[in-house]
Amino acid sequence: MDYLQKTGQANPEAQLQAEKYVATGYQRLVTFEVPGGGFSLFGNPPAEVFLTAYGLMEFSDMAKVYPVDPALIERTAQWLMNQQNSNGTWTEQGYSEHWNVTSQTATTAYIAWALIEAGYKSDPQVRRAIEYIREFARQEEDAYSLSLVANALSAYDPDDSTTKAVLQKLHDMRVKEDGDGAVYWQADMPSFMGATGESGSLETTALAAMAFMRGGDHPEAVQGALTYLVQGKDSWGTWQTTQATILSLKAMLMAADTAGNAAEAATVRVSLNKEQSQEINIDPTKGDVVHSIIFNQGFSRGGTNEIQLEVKGGENLMYQVASSYYLPWDALPVAPEAEEAVSIDLTYDRTELSVNDTVNVDVKIALKQGGVVKMALIDLGVPPGFTVLSEDLARLVEQSVISRYELTGRQIIIYLENLSSEQPVKFSYRLRARFPMRAQTPPSSAYDYYNPTQQTIKAPLEMAVLE
Repeated sequence: MDYLQKTGQANPEAQLQAEKYVATGYQRLVTFEVPGGGFSLFGNPPAEVFLTAYGLMEFSDMAKVYPVDPALIERTAQWLMNQQNSNGTWTEQGYSEHWNVTSQTATTAYIAWALIEAGYKSDPQVRRAIEYIREFARQEEDAYSLSLVANALSAYDPDDSTTKAVLQKLHDMRVKEDGDGAVYWQADMPSFMGATGESGSLETTALAAMAFMRGGDHPEAVQGALTYLVQGKDSWGTWQTTQATILSLKAMLMAADTAGNAAEAATVRVSLNKEQSQEINIDPTKGDVVHSIIFNQGFSRGGTNEIQLEVKGGENLMYQVASSYYLPWDALPVAPEAEEAVSIDLTYDRTELSVNDTVNVDVKIALKQGGVVKMALIDLGVPPGFTVLSEDLARLVEQSVISRYELTGRQIIIYLENLSSEQPVKFSYRLRARFPMRAQTPPSSAYDYYNPTQQTIKAPLEMAVLE
C-alpha cells in the first residue's frame, strides 16, 4: 500500500482493496499477543523476543498507511526493552537459538533495529544495544548476521566510523554474477525465519541493499542487488517465501524513495507471435512503477511461441516473462523420493460411499532430511461436496499432535511445529459426503514453510458418492 501511494498507483479501488488486506492482517496479528506482553507464533505463552521484535517491525510499517493503535506499539516496545540484559543485549531462547543464529550481536541488532524503526532511537536501551553492537560488529563473518548489524547501525547513525567499516565488510562479501551486473549475498546459515539456499540469499541480499541505502554507500552494489532481486521474482510475483517477499519489496520501496525520476519517457511494445501486441507508455515521473501485460490466447499449441519487445526511448529498463500451463497428472515428472524434504502419505479408507457417510483419512508426515523443520505446512485437499469434521482437527490441537489448522473451501491447512526427522507425525480426520457426485480431491502437499521450493505433492484421488 505504501508502494501504491508513493508511485501514484493508489486509485480508489486499489487503495480500498489494499486497506482491506492490511486491516485483515492487522486484526490477525493482534491475536498473537501473549497475555502480559510480547508475541509468540500463535499467541500462546511464553512470548518470544525475536517474534515480538518482528511484530513491532510489522506494526511500524503498517502505521505508515493504516491507523495502528499507538498503545499497542508502546507496550510492545516497552516489553522488549524490559527483556534487555544489563550489557545491552537480548537473549532469544526461541527462534534464534533454534536456527543456530547463536550470535548475540545479530539478535541484538535485529531488536535494536525494530525499536529504532518504531521511534525509540533516543531511548537509553537502544543506546546500550548500539554500544554493544559496535564493540562486536566486526567479528561477524556471516553475511546474513552482518546485514542485520549493518541495518541497525545505519538506522542509528549512518556516518559513524563503525557503521562505515561494517558496510565496507558487507560490500566485500558480495558475489558477482557474470554478464548482467547482478550481485548477491549468500548466508552461511539459516536466517531467523529458517530460510536457506536461494530464499536465504534473497533475504540477505535485500537486507544488504537496505543497509547500503540507509548508509548512503556503494550505490553500484545497490543496483546489482536490485537486479538480482528482480531476477529472483517468481511467476506468482513473489520471492519464494513470505519473508523474502517482504524484504525484497521493502528494498525496492526504499530504492523508489531515493531513485528520483527516470531520465526520459519510453514506449514498450510487447507482441506475441508477431500478431497480438500491447503497448506500455512509461512516464518519467513513474519510472519505478511495475507494468503488467497478459496474453491469455493466441498461443501455438504445437510449436514455439515467441515474445517480442520493442523499446523506444528510456534506458536501463528491466522486464520479466512468465508463463503458466497445465499438464495431466500422469504427465507430470515424478521427483525422486530422495529429493523430498517432507514426505506426505494419504490413505482413504474408501473411495466409494453414500450421501451422509463418512470417510476416514490417515495422514503420515515425515521429514526426509536430517534435523528439525521449525514450521511445516501440510495442505490437504478436500473433495467438492464433502464437509470436514472439524472436531477431529480440534482434538489434534488439544493433544498437541498439530499446532494449528485452518479450513478453506477446498483445503485443510495444517501447521506442524518442530517436525523432527526422528519422529514422523501421524494423524487422522474424517470427511462427510453431502451430495451425490463423482469428483477428484484437490492435490495435497507438504513443505517447509520457510523453504517452499522443496514441496512434495500428492496427485488427486477420485471419489464417488452415491444416492
